[in-house]
Amino acid sequence: MAKRILIYTNHFFPENFKVNEIAAVLKDEQFDVTVITGTPNYPSGRIYEGYGVYKKRQNYLENIKVRRLPLIPRGSGSKFRLILNYLSYFLSCFMYTLYISFFKKKYDVVFVHHTSPILIAFPPIVYKWIKGAKLILWDLDMWPDTLVAMKIIKSDRLIKVLESLVSWVYRQYNHVLVGSRSFMEKAETRISKEKVSYFPNWAERVFTDSANNQSSLDIDFPKGFKVMYAGNIGEAQDFDSVAKAMNLLKDEPIEWLIVGDGRRRQWLENELTQNNLMDKVHFYGSHDLELMPFFFSKADLLFFSLRDEEIFSKTVPAKLQAYMASSKPVIGMISGEGNTLIKDSKCGISVNSGDYEAFSRAVKTLSVESEERLKSYSCEGKAYYETHFSLKSRRQQLLNILNDKI
Repeated sequence: MAKRILIYTNHFFPENFKVNEIAAVLKDEQFDVTVITGTPNYPSGRIYEGYGVYKKRQNYLENIKVRRLPLIPRGSGSKFRLILNYLSYFLSCFMYTLYISFFKKKYDVVFVHHTSPILIAFPPIVYKWIKGAKLILWDLDMWPDTLVAMKIIKSDRLIKVLESLVSWVYRQYNHVLVGSRSFMEKAETRISKEKVSYFPNWAERVFTDSANNQSSLDIDFPKGFKVMYAGNIGEAQDFDSVAKAMNLLKDEPIEWLIVGDGRRRQWLENELTQNNLMDKVHFYGSHDLELMPFFFSKADLLFFSLRDEEIFSKTVPAKLQAYMASSKPVIGMISGEGNTLIKDSKCGISVNSGDYEAFSRAVKTLSVESEERLKSYSCEGKAYYETHFSLKSRRQQLLNILNDKI
């Protein structure tokens, strides 16, 4: 009989998160997989068309059972709406966990995909107390460090309380996966070293299949050297510095392509308008993951950035692996581990977080580089990705952990 695995996550298909592929990998390995998630509304804050309180509450996605719990959508992303979103989903998870704990057949392993907030990690603990299942936490947002970096909390006393609480959460889990080596150091202060594994991101399958570069979309792209960003436009991504770099390069034959959406998009558009940059910056909105290789194929250079905070210096954004797998040169405005990774892989140029002047110089430098040099960055990045970050490696690692826990 197939082993039963329950996945808790804030986000699942059609939202673009790597937990989608975790579920697919487990299904391919003949596990009986069930996903508990919310009504899809990220990043726009609006519930996706076709979903709702009475629509698609429970369905199957390629033999994966998906149970969607009601929540209050993120809306415009104000603090109040985010709190309502988090708390409503937590309440739904808690109540549903009690239901399955008493009235449903036991799951062997509960796999928790933690982005934010940490609330997602609590209902599985209740399930463990009642059913005795093994718990695995995939921690992609180190709390309370992220809250401190975003200046959401400033009280030393509250920080200590939250640190103690999260350390307690860690101790309830049988294994914790973290996405960067820097996070390993922090995790090992909370639980024993043998219960923590470095589990770096990979690029989704669509990025490793060159056939996905084609699309029937009727979209006009500008001429000239095209620099692209793909992903969330939020506080952490430091578009304040990006906008300053854009302004420094306003007279250069460089076009900026932004594929994505987020809470700071309107701010960014206002900033660009004030600096007469809207004719140099092109917004394409959010698109399904399957279309991202098509957009990437139109770029000469891909970039990402994170704010100058200690927590972000320990973070390797998941988009870096997608960029590398797509065989494109990369520029990162990031300090710490992400910065080092770009240098080690030789996939492009990295500058420190917030150093928009160095960032603008790097963009200008690559805009006049030879095709051979740009191709070298692309090939080095792809080779490094295949060696260190492929889905095949993560699949085997995850299966080894699961087999050890079941």
